[in-house]
Amino acid sequence: MADGEATAQTTQPKSTTKPMNKGAWKRKSFAKRQLDARAWLERLVPPERITDARVNQLADFVDRYRPGSKFQIIADAMVKNNEVPTMKNVAARYESRKNAYLRRNAPTAPVDLAPAIVDQLTILIRTSWERRGHGPAWTEIRTVMGWDRGQTKQALTQLRTDGLVSFNNDSGSLTLTGKAAHQGATAKKSA
Repeated sequence: MADGEATAQTTQPKSTTKPMNKGAWKRKSFAKRQLDARAWLERLVPPERITDARVNQLADFVDRYRPGSKFQIIADAMVKNNEVPTMKNVAARYESRKNAYLRRNAPTAPVDLAPAIVDQLTILIRTSWERRGHGPAWTEIRTVMGWDRGQTKQALTQLRTDGLVSFNNDSGSLTLTGKAAHQGATAKKSA
């Protein structure tokens, strides 16, 4: 009897249907994607820039990005700029932004603010004010001093803390203050 049960189990036909993929994503109909693309455009661009051709073009990409995701934000920016937000282009732009962020925030070696370096910076700032009527750009300081972005930020922030310079978010706002500004004024009077 055990042999009969074993043969009965082996002779049963196996199922030929494939199991359903439970996480399968079903794409919306083209008509529904057109409505979504039109709504996407209405949210981002002026009405005069919405055309049927643009709606049909975006219908292929409207449901590709999860709402609120970084890719969706990039795709929105591309739609505003009248670009086609293909997965390849959006991914490339995301990668470019990520690499730029990593470069901006990379750890840097601290700058030793020796008196000679401080003197060189004060001369650079004073000369810029005398010649142009505004302070030097941070990129100019980076170039002259041979620093990277992080080192420039660290050095100028330290000098501001020490009361030698001041600046705000405006371009050319870097100026000498306190002891450094006073030294420049006395040097002019004695000359």
